[in-house]
Amino acid sequence: MCSTMVRSVVQVLFVLGNCSIGIHAFLTPTKNVATSTTYAPPSIISSPSALQAAPARKVHILPTESDVISAVHQIVESAAEAAIDARGHFALAIPGGSVLKILSTLEPSSDWPSKTTLAFVNHKCVPTDDIAGAIEAQARDKFLNRWGAKVNVISLGGSSDGRKEATEYESKLRTLSEATLPRDEDGFPVFDLALVGVGDDGHVGSLYPHREEIDVVDGPWIVAAFAKEPPGISLALPVMQRAKSTVISAAGKSIKYPNGKASAMRLAVADEEVTPKDFPASALREYAVWIFDEPNGSEMDLELSSVEKAVADA
Repeated sequence: MCSTMVRSVVQVLFVLGNCSIGIHAFLTPTKNVATSTTYAPPSIISSPSALQAAPARKVHILPTESDVISAVHQIVESAAEAAIDARGHFALAIPGGSVLKILSTLEPSSDWPSKTTLAFVNHKCVPTDDIAGAIEAQARDKFLNRWGAKVNVISLGGSSDGRKEATEYESKLRTLSEATLPRDEDGFPVFDLALVGVGDDGHVGSLYPHREEIDVVDGPWIVAAFAKEPPGISLALPVMQRAKSTVISAAGKSIKYPNGKASAMRLAVADEEVTPKDFPASALREYAVWIFDEPNGSEMDLELSSVEKAVADA
């Protein structure tokens, strides 16, 4: 589908949305499990109702937080091995938050980090060595330094200019060869694995509810995000959807949140009323593998799964 046609359909859907139909456009890519660097194009542009009609297919509730961590570790390792076997390189996208904690205990079982390019699902526009605000600095502190100077990290420029950082970050990604970062037939990047976090309000990356960034579906890989100060950058929604494997995990609890993010996870995965505009995580409903521990999955009427099944689904 050419970009002109996509814009036209998006404009029509936007007009309909303003007529109280509540339609918002989101790409619906078809994932291809083949090992080549070319992937199938999106079949249609779907509305939230179409997304809700195709509910989450891969949801796993595991007994413990340790099980979730183990599953994610195994998924990272198996995705790396498969990608390197297929084309000699592994393209990984990560967010901050709890995913960094999970990766902090991952000890690579082989030398796959030396053949890995790492990009960020989202990142604040701050100096990259700012340990308080920069996901890159936190990742280096928690695990990248331990893995050695092997991973090809795609860094931001370190300024506070959101639009400039988004433009330059996308340019850096576009300069990567297709052997390093494959593209699909529409020219979007296809990460081998995207680990995506979900906030209590449903944001994914830096795509927050009722913000215009969630509507960017017809071209840019990276969007500037201004929901908070300082601004940030984020993978656009279609890029998150088109990863060969997208994994969303939630584990752990606290005194304040005895069931972790159970309510947010139910809204993301199972609620029939929310739309991606209201709760952006629901736009990944049918594309992601969702892995929760018991507290975080407690608001869904699902049987316990196993680490092995979760890994196999990814």
